[in-house]
Amino acid sequence: MFSFLTHNDLKVSRHVIPLSGLSPSFVPPGESSFRLVQVSDLHFYEYTESHYYQRVLDEIQKWAPHLIVSTGDLIHYGSDYIEQAGEFLSLLSAPYGKYAVLGNHDYADGKRSQAIRQMLESSGYHLLVNNHIGLEPRHGQSDTKLWLVGLDDYKYGKPDLTKALSGLPPLSQTKKKAPVIMLAHNPLHFDVVTQQADSPVDLVLSGHTHAGHFYLPFLKPIYRYVFKMKYRYGFYEKNKIKLYVTSGLGAAAFYMNFLSYKRAFPRFRYNAEPEIAVFDFIPEETQQHDGPTKRDN
Repeated sequence: MFSFLTHNDLKVSRHVIPLSGLSPSFVPPGESSFRLVQVSDLHFYEYTESHYYQRVLDEIQKWAPHLIVSTGDLIHYGSDYIEQAGEFLSLLSAPYGKYAVLGNHDYADGKRSQAIRQMLESSGYHLLVNNHIGLEPRHGQSDTKLWLVGLDDYKYGKPDLTKALSGLPPLSQTKKKAPVIMLAHNPLHFDVVTQQADSPVDLVLSGHTHAGHFYLPFLKPIYRYVFKMKYRYGFYEKNKIKLYVTSGLGAAAFYMNFLSYKRAFPRFRYNAEPEIAVFDFIPEETQQHDGPTKRDN
């Protein structure tokens, strides 16, 4: 049984994806793709081990991302570990910048939310809460941006899809499609995004589920209905919009409240490896793939 404990089995999942409308000007000379790295569900807490996150940092640096995104749950609970999370996040770097959204664990109370917002800013991140930003290509002439959209947390925030997409033309009004990537901590946002007519979104990146954390295939119905893990892990597609749910990086599990004192379990995962998600986006002019491919390293 214990051979399936996987909280230290860090893996890299690489996905090569043709991205409609992506300008070749986003791809640096001598390279073939625009590389985005997604980190999620760090869950810094009292059992966090610094050497594990040094492994994460070293692995991310080896992949030399052009863009880094964080999809929420930076700490597990309380405010004692915000500074530790910030120290880790500040060590990550990418030429196109670092962007983040908030997760449910980032919203224990108003004070924590504000402290995490300040920590992200001081760590060099742009926080996207029901808004979007257009990235300009750096390697050649192009009037086509890459749009990043961020939604507030599904449960504790105030997600507003209309506000987040305001100013982005729907597909029916777009002569030249610009790629749109959405960051949303909880993958249940995907249902709302795909129900919108003429949605400009190409890909939604989420976390939250930890790929089940303690995952046994025959318990799938329990996870689906009790823990609301409709989208547990990996790729999904609906109405030509893709969703990727990463298993995240942290190993913090549940915690208990006892006389207003919170106590968490030590680090563990079972049959649900933590991961760094790497996306190599291929401009449409050089597309050589029919869809996302996955290679674990």
